[in-house]
Amino acid sequence: MKKRIPSSVLYAVGTAFLFTLFFELWRIILLIRLPKSSVVIPKLILLQSFLVGLRFDFAISSYIGMSLFLLFLIPFLNPMKRGSSFAFNRWFVGILAFLTFFMHLADIEFYRMFNSRLNGIALQWMDSPGMMIGMIWETYPVIPYLILFSIVLTLFILTHNSFLRFLRKRQTASSIWSTLIWSPFVFLLFFIGGRGRIEEKAPLNWGVAYFSRYDRANQLALNPTFTFLRDAVYDASAKENTHALMKKIAIPEADSVTRSLLGPSTDETDIKISRFVRSKHQGRTPKNAILIIMESFGATRIGVLDNRFPYRLSPYFDSLASRGLLFTRFYSAGCHTYTGIFCTLSGYPTLLGKSIMKQLTGQSKFYGLASILRDNGYESVFFTTHDPHFDNMQGFLKSNGINRVFSLFDYDSSEKLSTLGVPDHIMFDRAIMELHKLSDQPFFATLLTSSNHGPWIVPDVPFGELPESEPDKQRLDAFKYSDWALGQFIRKIRSDSLLATNTIIMITADNGMLFEPQIDMDLTQYHIPLLILHPDSTIGHRLNMIGSQVDIPATLLGMLDLEYQDLTFGRDLLNPNRPGEEFAQFSEWDHISVVTKDWFHIERLNGPQSLYRVDTLTGRTIGPDVIEIEPEIGNRMQLMGHSIFQTAYFNISRPVPFKYDSLN
Repeated sequence: MKKRIPSSVLYAVGTAFLFTLFFELWRIILLIRLPKSSVVIPKLILLQSFLVGLRFDFAISSYIGMSLFLLFLIPFLNPMKRGSSFAFNRWFVGILAFLTFFMHLADIEFYRMFNSRLNGIALQWMDSPGMMIGMIWETYPVIPYLILFSIVLTLFILTHNSFLRFLRKRQTASSIWSTLIWSPFVFLLFFIGGRGRIEEKAPLNWGVAYFSRYDRANQLALNPTFTFLRDAVYDASAKENTHALMKKIAIPEADSVTRSLLGPSTDETDIKISRFVRSKHQGRTPKNAILIIMESFGATRIGVLDNRFPYRLSPYFDSLASRGLLFTRFYSAGCHTYTGIFCTLSGYPTLLGKSIMKQLTGQSKFYGLASILRDNGYESVFFTTHDPHFDNMQGFLKSNGINRVFSLFDYDSSEKLSTLGVPDHIMFDRAIMELHKLSDQPFFATLLTSSNHGPWIVPDVPFGELPESEPDKQRLDAFKYSDWALGQFIRKIRSDSLLATNTIIMITADNGMLFEPQIDMDLTQYHIPLLILHPDSTIGHRLNMIGSQVDIPATLLGMLDLEYQDLTFGRDLLNPNRPGEEFAQFSEWDHISVVTKDWFHIERLNGPQSLYRVDTLTGRTIGPDVIEIEPEIGNRMQLMGHSIFQTAYFNISRPVPFKYDSLN
């Protein structure tokens, strides 16, 4: 007798596909209920929304299918048997359908109000259920929605019951042994489905949905059960811990201190920091901008800054610095690549808790560098060497002003060198090719290198390897190669008539590199370069003022002489009238640090404070902790750090995302 697939397998897989089909039905319902967009979305893009949405739908369905398959391993819960086990499975599937479908129903009006798929914001008013139910009843067509919900749920239950009866009529054996034999295949299917991706670096995240430049099409691809559970369950404890910690350090004077440091607000919104920046009409300004974020390009290995090695590791950068504007005391806002991307482009400090790029809050439409330039007619593009969904990078970027992300999948597969994708110089060459296509319009390009990171594999190019006797040869070679690749890129830009005379280039790093750390928040981890190459300047200058990644948006926009609404926490470092004293603020986990011209303060939220003197020329800390000797200075700097944190946290935690209809 020919063996057939056991009913246990067909039941689990079939039910998962049935859920997926109905999730697609809810997507159609959402599309119908959405108001007509001012921007017409091409039908092919809408079709892609449904195809991309299948990945999110099947991810949720895979968890459901896996739970049903596991029931077959419990003899008295086998749905192929008559009696209570059959009834239990019907109820179990019905409850899952009720819960997931209700999330889809609630998502319709949630999206219409917040321009975001259902997420943890929906739980913010759970402490006032009576009031919220009343508001919902009075505001929305509750009865028609409940009728719609009942129809869809009933249709699903009837379809599923018919499917279950069909399987029982097959009389296919679903013994524990046949189930076990097929279990590896079922587990593999649902593992891949639940993970959502087969790429090695990152599983499915909401950023995968951002496949086009149409925000509505991107968001349509998401599944509200996926976004809600990810935000409200997976990240719930982290958010609660962060909120409790922020409440612990809250101070009433935070807003006034922040405004004294950054400048007063110029509008009446409830956003704590909002200033309108006017054009200075300073004459000819370049129309293009390139921002290069070098992986781990710390000052401790850069010759013109603070090289602590007996080698010339950055000859190309050093040469470029002789013709540009070099900030010698510039700092990263965190010590991870994702913090470098987020802080540099958004102008926001690194906040406590999990990466904001991964949280649903990352869709809040930070009005940062890319968004401002987009609204001023710029085409914004981003280049990286590896998987664009690692750290949910692409999702964050495309939901915050970047139109196109060029990544690992845009290169020939033969050029991939490691898990970090292609080498830096391959990315740089691709960037030049793509920027040529944009030369007839203003563009803003961000380039993120990766080769100077483990596994520190570099290509066979003439960058000048270190001697074999060097114990740390592999890491230092990677650094020197990245400097070589940078130099080749700038040389090609300068020899290109279409790009050379019209482009500002900013070179910085995502974070620094530790060198013989003396304290837990050692400055070597955060000391990075900022080099500005202006097409009208060939004479090098060194500026010893304090700055950080959050200052990059305001500084670049000032050089481009644009008018914009400034919601960032940075300052234009080239504006002589900038408010407040020079400072940089950065953080890691539960540490908040502030560095000024003469002092470096560390606030450990669950421990003691520390205060160190700083050499004004080198930026190195001097001597022991002097917090007990200079308590007033320590308290003042603690107030600065807490104020920036508290104000930024308030803005990000607002229930309604930032919306400036006059600008967007």
